[in-house]
Amino acid sequence: MAGLEMIALDFETTGLDAERDHIIAAGWVLIRGDRIVMASAREVRVRNGSADGVGQSAVIHGILDSDLDDADSTESMMEQLLPELAGRAIVAHGASIERSFLAASLRRLGGVPLPNPFIDTLSLERRLVEGAGSRVRELHGDLMLDACRARRGLPDHQRHSAGADAVAAAELLLAQVAELGGARNVKLRELR
Repeated sequence: MAGLEMIALDFETTGLDAERDHIIAAGWVLIRGDRIVMASAREVRVRNGSADGVGQSAVIHGILDSDLDDADSTESMMEQLLPELAGRAIVAHGASIERSFLAASLRRLGGVPLPNPFIDTLSLERRLVEGAGSRVRELHGDLMLDACRARRGLPDHQRHSAGADAVAAAELLLAQVAELGGARNVKLRELR
């Protein structure tokens, strides 16, 4: 993994159904080997174009309809994101959400799903905790990003900000990789 470049990605959405709901914020940051390149960190607000606006999802992420008045279109966000993803693995906590929303957005724009490998820090955490002989429920109760970070001694972060969540997932991945033996000893296939 030492020479591998990855992008930690997080989407804030109006719900969990990628075919019906929309991305309203996207955050990402580059991971190069065992380093997070903070200068690469980005957060983009996205107009969802829905008559329903952000709806009840604002309760979770705090993004209001008025916050999206000057936001980028999905197409503009993808124009910024896709070059960053080129040739890189994608890291996300609960990666099925980012994978499905990315694929649905590309489909709506006339594209096809990307071939990028995904590394899911939630799945990796489950394997690490269960591999240590503990059941997840017995060890701090859950696999939420905050609980996983706490198990690794990482500090609290600003929740439900796409940019902050992307950095938090990147930090978690590096802590998980350190537990597995460090970037020089871990292969991509061990993280998937």
